[in-house]
Amino acid sequence: MNNFYTILFVVALLTSSMFAQSVFDKDASGFHKKAVMVCGTMKAVSPTEQQVSNVIAAADAELKMLTEKYKNNPPAEYKNDPLWASYFDDFADNLTLVKILAAQKDYKIAAKYCSTFCQIFGRMHRNNGTVDLTDMMFSLNMQMKLTSDMINAGNITLAKENIGMIKKILEQTSVKVKNTENFESLFAPINKTATEWIKAIETGDAKLADTLYKSFSADFPKPFIASM
Repeated sequence: MNNFYTILFVVALLTSSMFAQSVFDKDASGFHKKAVMVCGTMKAVSPTEQQVSNVIAAADAELKMLTEKYKNNPPAEYKNDPLWASYFDDFADNLTLVKILAAQKDYKIAAKYCSTFCQIFGRMHRNNGTVDLTDMMFSLNMQMKLTSDMINAGNITLAKENIGMIKKILEQTSVKVKNTENFESLFAPINKTATEWIKAIETGDAKLADTLYKSFSADFPKPFIASM
């Protein structure tokens, strides 16, 4: 996610209302979860060809059902968006690319396109004021990863500049978590690690920040998937 879209995304997080999940978004979460499962499977140690094929087929089927139901029939909260149909095209194009790379058993390369599914959902929600907890958590992880890469490269100055934005994302995510039933216990461990990681960046402790981000990354998938 480049800096321009990141800024827009953060503005959306700070200004959008805490909408209840719509029927469409509940349906769409089925595809989102399966797309994340595709990514998780390809990033696993030595996945089998059949395992990869199965999760891709499941995501493909879910996307086709979602497309048939909604592409030409936008729900009320999305009806004024001229880009509506293009989101489905973007999902399909990205899935096709992942399929091609997976068929060549280039799982490592295919996995690099995993975040695109989440970015498309984020763009859809941002454009229509329906940013949800999953979008917030995705943005938090992406910005922490970007900032960790900066500090590991010795770019402590810019890493510290990013902290203000990350604090705002974490704060807004925490507010959303409090309004999400049965989620605080799942979020608490990564919230604690993220807070400690921020302090490490602020003090310029690159080694500790790297250790904390690795811990955050290991714990992140479970609450992220649960948020969908």
